[in-house]
Amino acid sequence: MRIVKSISANIEQLLERYEKNGHLTMQASLMGKGSVVYRLQEYCLKVYTPRGKMDGEYECEALLSLQNNHHVPKLYAYASGNFVLTEWVEGFNLRQYRATCGHIPHNLIYDMFSTELQQIQAGYHDWDVIRYENLLWTATGEVKRTDFWLCEPVRCMRIRERLQQEIIRKIERIYGGDDTDMEEVMHYFDRHGLTTTEVQEALAHFRLQTPRMALAQ
Repeated sequence: MRIVKSISANIEQLLERYEKNGHLTMQASLMGKGSVVYRLQEYCLKVYTPRGKMDGEYECEALLSLQNNHHVPKLYAYASGNFVLTEWVEGFNLRQYRATCGHIPHNLIYDMFSTELQQIQAGYHDWDVIRYENLLWTATGEVKRTDFWLCEPVRCMRIRERLQQEIIRKIERIYGGDDTDMEEVMHYFDRHGLTTTEVQEALAHFRLQTPRMALAQ
């Protein structure tokens, strides 16, 4: 186990016991095929299943490398491919935010593209086709991402610059009113039940933001 940031003694002891015996006697907050998530006070413990071991190795590496990015949860400790301990993000996904607050996040589209662009600029390309499903908005308006298991490091600067320019061109086309590149985003909106009016409002708000996103990077 590698400790990245100081953690409470009882949490450190719990992780050490888990490394030794592979057992946790607590209720999971979320269960998936590749991992099981537990809330431990202010921490989030994600334990990888045998099926998720390799993805867990990628995620631990990405989390460690992306710690300077605002949308990435604080990393406290990890055992690559076994478990990772981050901060617990108290937030809502798009559907929950809309149901709780009665409206969509004001900077919805900006948040979606800025998190993606920041990761590419930091040297990581995301192959997760549902990456926007992993965005959470907090009560203070911050946006955080919860999964990084398909973030692949891009060490070649030329490829990184090409990926960055692809995102910037997509952003500029949306600013210009070209909806050709909106298909992936529209699927995300449809899954969360957004109305046509809400989508148009989100696009209008994005296009009116100053300075324009791609130019401000």
